Amino acid sequence: MNNPQIQWLLEESMLVKISGHHLPQHTKAVLQEQTLSKAFYKKLLETFGLEAPLWQKELSSSMLPMLAFLPGGEAEIVFAQESNNHWSVESFHVIDSREKFPDGTLFTPLKLRKQTGKFSTAKEMFKNVAYQQKSFLIYAAIASLTINLLALGTSFYSMQVYDRVIPTQGISTLIALSIGVFIAIFLEMMVKISRSSILDHASKNMDIAYSHVIFQRLLKIRLDSMPRSIGTLSGQLQSYNAVRTFISSAAMYVLIDFPFSLLFLAGIMLVGGMKLGIIVIAFMVVSILVGSMFRHKIDQLSITSSKASHKKLGLLVETVEGAESIKATGSGWSALNRWNALTKDSIDDDIAIRHYSELSGYLSAFFQQLSYIALVAIGAYTVSTTNELTMGGLIAITILSGRVLSPISMIPNLFVQWGRAKISAKDLENIFSLRSDNHQIDHPLSPTIFTPSYVLNNIKFEYQENTPTVVLNSLIINAGEKVGIVGVIGSGKSTLLKLLAGLYAPNEGKVFLDGLDLQHLSREWLVKNIGYLPQSTKLFSGTIRDNLVLGVVGVSDEQITEACKKTGLMQLVSSLPHGLDSIIPESGESVSGGQKQLIALTRMVLAQPTIWLLDEPTASMDEGSEKRLIELLLTLMRPTDTLILVTHKPSLLRLVGRLIVMTPQGIAIDGPRDAVLQKISTPQGTPS
Repeated sequence: MNNPQIQWLLEESMLVKISGHHLPQHTKAVLQEQTLSKAFYKKLLETFGLEAPLWQKELSSSMLPMLAFLPGGEAEIVFAQESNNHWSVESFHVIDSREKFPDGTLFTPLKLRKQTGKFSTAKEMFKNVAYQQKSFLIYAAIASLTINLLALGTSFYSMQVYDRVIPTQGISTLIALSIGVFIAIFLEMMVKISRSSILDHASKNMDIAYSHVIFQRLLKIRLDSMPRSIGTLSGQLQSYNAVRTFISSAAMYVLIDFPFSLLFLAGIMLVGGMKLGIIVIAFMVVSILVGSMFRHKIDQLSITSSKASHKKLGLLVETVEGAESIKATGSGWSALNRWNALTKDSIDDDIAIRHYSELSGYLSAFFQQLSYIALVAIGAYTVSTTNELTMGGLIAITILSGRVLSPISMIPNLFVQWGRAKISAKDLENIFSLRSDNHQIDHPLSPTIFTPSYVLNNIKFEYQENTPTVVLNSLIINAGEKVGIVGVIGSGKSTLLKLLAGLYAPNEGKVFLDGLDLQHLSREWLVKNIGYLPQSTKLFSGTIRDNLVLGVVGVSDEQITEACKKTGLMQLVSSLPHGLDSIIPESGESVSGGQKQLIALTRMVLAQPTIWLLDEPTASMDEGSEKRLIELLLTLMRPTDTLILVTHKPSLLRLVGRLIVMTPQGIAIDGPRDAVLQKISTPQGTPS
């Protein structure tokens, strides 16, 4: 049973105004199940996008508005301090004034939490999510610092052994140094394992955050802005891994690997002097130039490789979805030829990228070996002819030189990662630039009372430029009207329904629902009040029950069973061994088109919308199912409900009292059903 206090907090209190959030029905249902407690108020503020409660015993005018948690569990919102030092409060449906609060009352400020999940660009998303993991990256940097410092132990161990132990035959010193360096390399191994775990944890957090934000963004893309190529879109959505990998690698390289390369260089100059240091610097510069040599070529190949991969995925999805047509037409050879061509292009590009990357690596390794030989040769000459360098010092320098040039050899691989990351970031940027539901509206409306009436003014919608699909100068549909829409193929009937459902937005003009621009109304509110049934019903993998309650909250098995009986779906449910728990595979291919429509209609019956938008609702049904459905709709729809029905079946027109005939140029005829039917009837008496 609903708690009136909780219902007030969720729907009518100042929390809605402060946060700018209108909660979806399923969220309200979850919160309604809880009891008034600190845990409840913490969850409440979190749901409204407000900061977590910081309970305190005193009110502060500088921190208003504040939530007052009274000893009985109820809440009040304190929003102002009056001139007489009383407090203005909003309690259950009442604005009141309080001089003081009961003993034991706790207060917390109501402040908007910094938004981390709402990003306008992909660049902003990548930057913010990576920044949230800065603590893990700092830990990894500290671990890398420790690893590099411990790595110095091996160099100095060799130097001390050759310079002190061997000349003096100091076995006890050798034992002590060996134990010390063993401890150092053991600690280095443990720190490396720890760093790996830290980076894995950071990568996991970033993957979860990126995946959540990107999929959330996909769900919010307005239907008319959705890319037409499903495969390409899927590839683009999954490409964030390349960006995340590059962010992690580049961060470690810039913050740790390269700076320590300079530190080891300083160590070489300290032990061997400027002469040996200049040799290492020279080869270091040459290695950087070699590593950068093929960067532009790798970038270009990454672009073509990415495009080929996306096209391959698109062709794969297209082939799976159109397998029946391919089989029936015998066009498999054509699909295979396209697949082979795309595969060859993709493989050729990947091989070329690997070739240039490996070539850069080989050249870097070549110069690294030259550097080693030059150091050994000049170092040996210095040891033999002067007292400036010892044998142990030379060995330490040769070990350190590998540490200096090793990060440089990573540059080609970084450029490959950078090329792929750039393409991935651009792909995701294109997705983030698509128009979303309530585009540029920060706080969409969710009115509690409305009249289901439409007004359309100067509407123009086109899928392709200069080829309008829907053109309407004016259309008014009053509350409670039952309107049928007929017309030739391509006259824009289905597109008009999508405009009325808010799935599309017109290129010109506006669609008003109860005087409000449809694009200003929240998607959750539209779903709750508008029932839309498309021509082609898609089912999702899961059970029949899952598909019936999709988007519908708080429905019992009794209500589901009753709805199935009304629509005739119970005949299918009863024939299956597992009933409502019968599994529907992906795309729902185990059920017929008519059964899919029955499932979708049963879902609408459970949702009980105020506006019914039906697009050929019985196109795949037999005559008996169609008659039963017509009788059901006549019974279910209230006089105040608005029905807009697109159909080519004369039998369904008994549901409507008004008929609109559409053409590609707009509305040709609009009037009472019988008068319009008489006007457009052919000699056989059927509507066109």
